[in-house]
Amino acid sequence: MKRLQILSYCSAVIAALMFFRGQQAPTTIPYGKGLVIKKEWLVNHSSSFTPPEHIRPPDQTFLTYPEWFLVFGPAEQADFFQNETATKFPFMTHVRQIWESYGVVFAQIRGNFKFNSGYHVMIMVIATSSTFEFGFKAIYETLIGRLTDTRSGVALTDEDRFNAKFSKDYVDFLANAPWYEFDFKSRLIKLWTDTSLFGPHPLRKWERKYILTTELAVKTVYGWLIGLGTRTAYEHPRFVTAAVVDHVPTEIQSRLPDLKLLKDLPDGTKLIGIPRYAAFSSNACELASQNVAFKEIAGNTSAILITVLAPRDWTGNSEDFQIIFTQPIPTKPQINRVALATPVNQLHKTLQQLLGQKIVIEHIYDF
Repeated sequence: MKRLQILSYCSAVIAALMFFRGQQAPTTIPYGKGLVIKKEWLVNHSSSFTPPEHIRPPDQTFLTYPEWFLVFGPAEQADFFQNETATKFPFMTHVRQIWESYGVVFAQIRGNFKFNSGYHVMIMVIATSSTFEFGFKAIYETLIGRLTDTRSGVALTDEDRFNAKFSKDYVDFLANAPWYEFDFKSRLIKLWTDTSLFGPHPLRKWERKYILTTELAVKTVYGWLIGLGTRTAYEHPRFVTAAVVDHVPTEIQSRLPDLKLLKDLPDGTKLIGIPRYAAFSSNACELASQNVAFKEIAGNTSAILITVLAPRDWTGNSEDFQIIFTQPIPTKPQINRVALATPVNQLHKTLQQLLGQKIVIEHIYDF
């Protein structure tokens, strides 16, 4: 345990040293130094109603942010590649944001919850592998991609268009499943069967075939190995989050067909099952719009993390939530990603405020 804590601290220091540049603006802006969340929001009361098999550690709502950032990055790429080639994408900005955001969320939970060794190790693995992947792409696109890129930078070749579609399919898949379960092998076959060997910008076509073949082949093997290791080291994840709410509107299940009423509880509250991952956010927003108050989520009553996409001038002042950090979206200069925390029992109020201000709820991190 002590060694894992030391590893996490050292990794944070190394990451800071690697990506700190004296004159360069930060890519993740903390709302303040150290702990910015109210201390009482991090007190988690023992669950009396959530079944033990559905209880997850309270700090995981924060630790899942670096994990989900590896969904947001590909989503930004998929959107960017619709009109631009991969050569112009700011890969290294994403590398910095992975490590910087991990440092900020770590500062919120350090000393407030039991050290979650398994999750920290997982973050180290995915962040390090993403650093190598994005770093390699940044170097490759700078040295090679620029030589073959079309003058306009528009995705004119079949291969650039294939990359845009593959990126979009990958992001859609990540909304509800881990990355290593994606079928990279079938996309590798499609690359060679669905794109022509000759056409406009032949140098670009052949170079893109090479780099995309390399990426898909590596991810096919690496994904299989990670999946094998994950199934060996961890139990199969549950795809339902148990939550205790004050009531369930009679008509809600017509809007949320995947929501399940699991149990009527003695104090009049309800135990419900909500789909995990991306679907949790949409379900929670719909419940909040119906004024449904959360009492527990995955057995937790402490703070839950939310990220939103907001205009650069949005301040977001409220007694119900606390901003933790902001991240400018590098390909969309007018938009910030804002991470904020709110106690579980105030989640519905926070969501009502955000939706009322037409702020886009990017994700609610359901532990």
